[in-house]
Amino acid sequence: MIHGVIFDLGWTLMYYNANPQETNPMAARKLADFLRAHHINVGDDFPSVFQAAREARWKRADETHIEQLIDDALRDALAHYGYTESLDGLVPRAVRVFYAEHEARWLAYPDALDTLRALTARGLRVGLYSNADDDGLVRHCVERLGFAPYLDPVLSSAMPHRIRKPDPRALLMIATAWQLPPSTIVMVGDAPQYDVLGARRAGMRAIHIARDDAGWWQKIPADHTDDPAYHADVVVKSLSEIVNVIEKF
Repeated sequence: MIHGVIFDLGWTLMYYNANPQETNPMAARKLADFLRAHHINVGDDFPSVFQAAREARWKRADETHIEQLIDDALRDALAHYGYTESLDGLVPRAVRVFYAEHEARWLAYPDALDTLRALTARGLRVGLYSNADDDGLVRHCVERLGFAPYLDPVLSSAMPHRIRKPDPRALLMIATAWQLPPSTIVMVGDAPQYDVLGARRAGMRAIHIARDDAGWWQKIPADHTDDPAYHADVVVKSLSEIVNVIEKF
């Protein structure tokens, strides 16, 4: 029997209602303006320099399962222009300027809130674990979209532990907080290599929500198509299916 449900956030409970290829350069230009206003003279190539720094950090995060924060990617980009002294007081404010352009573009799937309400009404524990390079973005979206009353705890890989799914310790943090055996918990997410594999390694059930509406991470990697650890117990197309699926476990 299932007693707890852990959700992923991006492309599971919420989706990005814009083209990142357009939003990222615009956000980076506003970030550059903010930096120049604070006497940090970055070049006109800052958007591409910052994006390259982020991509290098994303690659390292995938290789190590240790989160690489956007704050550190920004420091990498600033080092490109010779700014290597401590900017810790400025960097968090600069990150908020960048993500201000993104946060409002994250919208809840139409069935997200009804699903969370239905699960909590049945007495299930419901929590969230998101792989993210900024914990503030996660928390702002959870609050703004109305998810917060139904999710406890809300954890991300950008918290001090820096642990990313599929490292089983990520999801086991929630099992420990709930004092529930992992076998009584199901993980719901859109990414087989993070959510499904993470659930398997933690001894949990897995539901793969396969809308095919985002990117490469929603597919099982080609070199693991025959690996059962990447295959969920159930594949659904929408959140509204989850309540009935869980009742059948």
